[in-house]
Amino acid sequence: MPANLPPDYYAAERRFRAATDIQEKIEILRDMLAIMPKHKGTDHLQGDLKRKIAKLNSEAQKKKGANRQSAFDHIPVEGAGQAVLVGLPNSGKSSIINYLTHAHTDVADFPFSTYKPVCGMMPFQDIQVQLVDLPPIAENITESWVYNIIRLADVIILTIDLSDDKIIEQILRLKQGLSDHHIQIVIRGERRPQGPVARKTTLLLGTKSDSPGALKNWNRCIENLPGSIAHTKISFNPNDGLDKFRQILFRCLHIVRVYTKTPGKEADMERPYILVKNANVWDAASVIHKELADHMIYARIWGSEKYDGQRVNRDHILEDGDILEIHTK
Repeated sequence: MPANLPPDYYAAERRFRAATDIQEKIEILRDMLAIMPKHKGTDHLQGDLKRKIAKLNSEAQKKKGANRQSAFDHIPVEGAGQAVLVGLPNSGKSSIINYLTHAHTDVADFPFSTYKPVCGMMPFQDIQVQLVDLPPIAENITESWVYNIIRLADVIILTIDLSDDKIIEQILRLKQGLSDHHIQIVIRGERRPQGPVARKTTLLLGTKSDSPGALKNWNRCIENLPGSIAHTKISFNPNDGLDKFRQILFRCLHIVRVYTKTPGKEADMERPYILVKNANVWDAASVIHKELADHMIYARIWGSEKYDGQRVNRDHILEDGDILEIHTK
């Protein structure tokens, strides 16, 4: 079968021959791979391009020598936590960023349209959560910095396409890609890696839940979930499941919001302090101000029905939504 390559492909091929920078060559090869029609006549050419990308990636890493860190290796956490979107090509990650944050990333029908991280802030009640769209997971193509970002994130959003009947294969490919780079998906993991294997809290997210056959694929997916990781599904036309997704992601972050008040005044309910789950009163005082913790005598707390300005000590465990009033020497 003939390849029947379009003019844009040959234009990109000429740019590749003229390019001298390794990273530029990699980006052009990705463009060529995206432009190329996908059929039996291009199978060999697709494999050749993927091998070239892998070889150039290897050369780029060697060239960096001792200083191998990419400009993308670390993305500072903003808001209440950082969740990274991890999926295969065309799994719907870019649409999630566009719909749920004020950021914009290109949404395209061809694979690898995302080639660098795109960050956006997703509002949830009175806080914001940082979502990061990453290039797709693909054997011999995904660069090492993508996995470095995943290792440092608070939550992995494992994104699968419910319009694709190969639903189990999607999950297995993603699991294997992460495992090959020493990342394990779990119910509740580490906020930062504690050893060679990063155990990351994972939320399985099914996209395109309005597509034909999506419900059947989703049920098959649930039956084959690795462990009991959190899971939900969404669609954007019509919008469905977005509120539930926000709520589940908040739970996956394992954080609590704590509000403060000074004696005799109303509580500040607009700017909560964000603490990890099971934090105590002393932890909260330390976050507010180190000297406040050093001079604290006791605290009063408002929250669930059993509390109404009750006096508590520094070891008292805080719950989401608690209001804290700290008394000092």
